This record gives sequence, C-alpha cells and structure tokens, in this order.
Amino acid sequence: MDKKQIDIQDVKDFWTKNPMTYNSGKSETSEQIIENSVSKLREKGWYLQEPNKKLFSNLIDYSLLKDKKVLEIGHGVGFLAREFIDAGAKYTGIDLSSFHHETCLKLFGHHDNSKYYLGNAEDLPFEDNSFDYVISQGVMHHSPDTQKCIDEAWRVLKEGRTLFVMLYHKSFLKYYYNKFFKYGILRGEYFRYRSIQKVVEKHTDAHGDGSGAPISRHYRVYDIPILFNKFSSHRHQIYGGYAELNGFPSARFNIGQLMSDSLKQKILKKHGGYLYIWAVK
Repeated sequence: MDKKQIDIQDVKDFWTKNPMTYNSGKSETSEQIIENSVSKLREKGWYLQEPNKKLFSNLIDYSLLKDKKVLEIGHGVGFLAREFIDAGAKYTGIDLSSFHHETCLKLFGHHDNSKYYLGNAEDLPFEDNSFDYVISQGVMHHSPDTQKCIDEAWRVLKEGRTLFVMLYHKSFLKYYYNKFFKYGILRGEYFRYRSIQKVVEKHTDAHGDGSGAPISRHYRVYDIPILFNKFSSHRHQIYGGYAELNGFPSARFNIGQLMSDSLKQKILKKHGGYLYIWAVK
C-alpha cells in the first residue's frame, strides 16, 4: 500500500472514530446528535444565518435549489442535508466516515430525494457534469490531496454552476497565535515536532479521543487562484468565530471583552480562521 492510500485510511479511521458530533457522545441517538450540532452552529456561527432561519442561509440561497441536483462532499451528521432536503433539492451526500454515513442513513435514508455514499472526495463515484450545486464545508483540507478534491468537484459540477467550499485560513489569530504560539512556543511543542504545521494539526479538530486530525491544511487568500484554477471565476469571504478573539492574549484577559460585536465582526472578516469560497465552473 502506498503512502497516499495509508494517509486516506488514516483520515477515514480518525473521522469514523472521532466523528464531527459537536461534543455529542457516539452513544446518543442520531436525532440527539444532529439537534446538538444545529444548536452549536446557531450559537457559534454569527455569520451563518439569522435567528430562526435555515442553517447557512446567509451564505446559501436555498430558493434556487428546489428540484436541483445538489452534492455535499463530507456531509457529516447531516445538518445541511436536512436543509437541502427540506428545500426540495435532489440531494446526494458522500462521506469518508462510516459513522457519518450510517447516521445520515438513519436520519434521512427514507427520503426519496436523497442518496448517501461512503466514499473518498479524491475519487468521486459520479459522472462528469452531474450536479447543479456542489458544497463542501470544512472537509477538503483534511484530505491527503486537497487539489484533487477540488478538481473532482469541478469535474462533476455542471457548466456555469457553483462550488461552495470552506477551507481553513492560515490566519494570525487562530493558526499562529491560538495554536502555534500557545502550544508550540509557550508549551514547547515546537521543539518536539520541529514543525509549525504539526503543532497546529495536533490541536485542530482535537475532539473525540483528544488527538488532532491526521491532516489539517490551512490556506491563504493567495492560494485560492491556484486551487480553483479550473473554474471560470471565484470569490471569497473570510469569517471567524468570536472564540478566536476571546483567546487573545489569554482566555482570562482577552481583547474580546473590550469589543462590541460589530467591531469583532469587522476584524474577523479580515483575520478569521475560515475561508469561504464560491467558484463558478
């Protein structure tokens, strides 16, 4: 087995053992897990949607997706799957984690307008030009070959249609300060790993058993034209959670305590930890 295959298996094993349940226990019901995930997203994602509106509705126009073929790469526990299904889209989800896959089958497998695949984003089992809309939120940066994931999304997307992706942003607050400086310098981990990236990865998506995801790439704005070079156009927006400011310079004494929400949002739209990209084929 070559290195790439080993890496993909490592990623699959991690996300099956440590699914993205937003701190719900794996022993909880699928219904409990998804409701907890929705609650956490509404609490943390100030930029995602207005109160009592559909999840991500500030970033996704669901009204345009009725009867359209939607593919979600990395559907997780299904909080967006539910929104697309309710909006009348013809939804297809694919995920590398067998836990995520089984959870969505339990929750939504009975819907005629949804299908679920256990598979790898680097090798999508779909024909060229199959989907009207492709979305992948916080997934492709965990792959051994992020570029291949983006190229595969381009391949299965119809001409003139949109891919909507979230990738981790190599930002000062989240990447360099809250992760590298606090753990790499103050706790001395850099001198053990001799790599900024390894220190950051150890503390990225460190839920479940407490270890970080095996791969967690972070990107800058100038990486976007390279990653999305096959697309005819693209735009982006940076966002971040309030917690990124609430940890600077420390959790006890932080600048977030002194700022209005509007000022926090202004800063996080430039220096937040997430890159949202809309790319048109």
